[in-house]
Amino acid sequence: MEIIKVTTLQYNEIQSLRELWNAEYPSCIQHDSISEFNNYLGTLDKANHILIKDSNTIIGWFADFEREKERWFLMILSQKSQGKGIGRKLISMIKQDHSILNGWVVTNNNYKKIDGTLYKSPVGFYKKLGFTFCEDITLDSSGLKAIKIQLKS
Repeated sequence: MEIIKVTTLQYNEIQSLRELWNAEYPSCIQHDSISEFNNYLGTLDKANHILIKDSNTIIGWFADFEREKERWFLMILSQKSQGKGIGRKLISMIKQDHSILNGWVVTNNNYKKIDGTLYKSPVGFYKKLGFTFCEDITLDSSGLKAIKIQLKS
């Protein structure tokens, strides 16, 4: 397994990240084209990316970025790589660079992924890592509902 930190993504990496996003996140927020995904990436201000590769295939992606004067993050791990401590390691790494980290988490398991399987909410994972759940700050976008989470170190 290889961990690569970058500030700029190459075209082939963008393609792989879009495929990972579409495979692992609920289908209601999939990106239908590279152009659409590039538009999303363009909204990530001052982004830092961490790519997790196994045999030259991207199996995980962590990005932290600025939004409304706060540091936010996103994290996606392929289903095959979950439960192996990779997510915990990524959060631990980023805590060294940022004292406060914000994100969105889907809190229910009712969403389907593009392959028809159910999306498993990572709420338990974030609770174990000590994230605070801001129940009063919600996101309702493209049919997806989530709540804000925050980690202070």
